[in-house]
Amino acid sequence: MNVYNEVKQIIQQLIDIIYPRRCGFCGRIIDFGSKEPICGDCMRSAFLADSYAYTEDGFSLFEYTGEIRKAIFHLKYDGNKALGSIFACLIYNAFQKNGINMDFDGIAAVPISAKRLKERGYNQTELIAKELGILSGIPYVEGLVRVRETVPQNSLGISERAKNVMGAFGTNRSFEGMKVLLIDDIYTTGSTLKECTRALIESGAVSVKYCTVAKTFLKKYAPEQLSAEQTEGAGIVPK
Repeated sequence: MNVYNEVKQIIQQLIDIIYPRRCGFCGRIIDFGSKEPICGDCMRSAFLADSYAYTEDGFSLFEYTGEIRKAIFHLKYDGNKALGSIFACLIYNAFQKNGINMDFDGIAAVPISAKRLKERGYNQTELIAKELGILSGIPYVEGLVRVRETVPQNSLGISERAKNVMGAFGTNRSFEGMKVLLIDDIYTTGSTLKECTRALIESGAVSVKYCTVAKTFLKKYAPEQLSAEQTEGAGIVPK
């Protein structure tokens, strides 16, 4: 733990005595001494088992359902940017608790389309990545960009998603020799993350690991069933 985090933790504990913290998702009071920004009930309701959360290429914290789904929606569409800091804290704590090596040279965020950035005024994934950089001491690095607009992924079936984002990402700087942690909010099919990883590797990155706040499980849906209407019903919101 760096000095910044130690001081922040002491100050937070003093504040908790006078003003108990409330869950960033449901509003209930958080147990005193907890390092998490959300309550135990919300943590338990959506936290993924290790066998689902971790893969060779990265990990996801939560299943995309319940309070997690609502919180991501509020971050993306209701302007609740404070949730970006909450998600970053959850990610950082998960790394610490599970002994995950944070040997990265930089943290990058999946870029959103220029149209959505103009409408929203911010990239929700970038908010998470920048705050995680502050907590971990790993610099946030710009340079991963969209080089063309794409159709919203939630309007496509599984087989079409990979084609939709193929070649949609590039870089405007070198990532030569860097080990990069790539942040996104939701893992659905992994197509976006794979294309971003390709762009980073082609720009010289020696390794790329992803981390997402949540993961959607699609195994109960056949590819041809995953239309726009059904993906929305499965809890997928547009990127």
